[in-house]
Amino acid sequence: MNDPSQLTVLEGFLVGGLISLMGWEAFRAWSSRHWVALFRPTLIVAAILIYYCLLGPLWGLSQGVWGDRGINLREAMVWGWGGAFVFYLSVLIGFYELPAPAFRSRIIPVIDPERLYRLGQGLCWLGLVMFTLVSGIKVLALLNPLAARQLIEGGLDDRGVDVGALANYFVYAVNFLIPGTTLIWVSWLISRRHSTGLLLWTLAAVGIYTSLGFRYRLVLIAVPFLLLWYIVRQRRPRLVTISVAAALLIVVSGVIGLTRQYSRGLDLSSLDDITADEVIEAGLHESSVFLTTSGVMQVTPGRYPHVGAKPFIAALLFPIPRILYPEKASADYLVNATAVVYGGKVRASGSAILNYGEYFLIAGWPSLVAMSLLFGWLLRCLWNWFLVRYQEPFAQVVYVLTASYLYVVVSRGYLPQVLMLFVFSVAPLFWLYGRLARPIASVPPAGSSPQPASASGPGRP
Repeated sequence: MNDPSQLTVLEGFLVGGLISLMGWEAFRAWSSRHWVALFRPTLIVAAILIYYCLLGPLWGLSQGVWGDRGINLREAMVWGWGGAFVFYLSVLIGFYELPAPAFRSRIIPVIDPERLYRLGQGLCWLGLVMFTLVSGIKVLALLNPLAARQLIEGGLDDRGVDVGALANYFVYAVNFLIPGTTLIWVSWLISRRHSTGLLLWTLAAVGIYTSLGFRYRLVLIAVPFLLLWYIVRQRRPRLVTISVAAALLIVVSGVIGLTRQYSRGLDLSSLDDITADEVIEAGLHESSVFLTTSGVMQVTPGRYPHVGAKPFIAALLFPIPRILYPEKASADYLVNATAVVYGGKVRASGSAILNYGEYFLIAGWPSLVAMSLLFGWLLRCLWNWFLVRYQEPFAQVVYVLTASYLYVVVSRGYLPQVLMLFVFSVAPLFWLYGRLARPIASVPPAGSSPQPASASGPGRP
């Protein structure tokens, strides 16, 4: 490789192929006769891959940055782009070619926005109370990320009740504020009522999540809010608005990345003498996950063996508290893989890989293709479910939050954690929907009016 800042022929083919697939999918959605086509989950996956596999890495190349934690990963990047191309191609095949159920058996034709508000408020209270129980009065400090560190050092650091082996579940319960605030938001969009409740719960969620320092939670609030603004009004999103929102997310991500102290809020003094380029670079730094993914794929199986069924076993055992089962499977298969890339577990600490990197770890390219096909089929099931219910406010929330959760699914290749976070972030909405839905005499098929899917509509290839 003569000039490492330039793409090789193979890299250019893979990057160009990935862009072509995304462009083809975007064109199909944009040329559809129905507004809902632009909310396909395959486009959301494309947006995530653009950030992690295109924008960040290509920006890094232009700046001469292709290393992470002191390790030069330039030669490994072709593996990351190859994995991204095969992953997205397989997802599209699974989405369009594999038969999926229609999900027309139960439906909620109408639901009172007031009930949506009460359900959302209930989820928010449940999450806040459970989290407060184990956090104690420290939660008061976490509400204000700009003053959290000072307040905690000033005495608001009490730890709350010891619930033993269940402590992790109570901590995860703070994620209930994500579906809770989203339900309140869609209720407000319909009725324009409870503005104060919406403001307070949103500020509480954003404040706590910012103080905790894990940015994915903020994404799972911001993106559904933006998409529901258009879906509830049944309008196509504007490219300018989406672009501005994406740029703003990158800037906010950069600021948080430069100033956060996990569970202690933000230290804005860290921004002294920081330039705009450095903020953008910090906002794109999350895409270094692509470099780790590339490295893991490169060393497998030559220097690190395939892990087989370990991710699935770990996912099944993950909900069991370790105090009850100390020998349960863990993330060792992933930690050991990144340790090979970075030359030790200490240097690799905190690193992560994209989902297709974990798929590759299982059994190489065959497992990556198989898991990606399954992933695409699951997206098709979700899309079919939504197409029958796209005019229902509750279903809109369920779909948008699930589609937004794909950010976690794609960006973090650790199946046990992905499933656990799903249980506390998205699954409550599916459970509530199932409790409220009732069979009706006749549900219009996805290809008939007034539903949008037709032979050339958003639900068909």
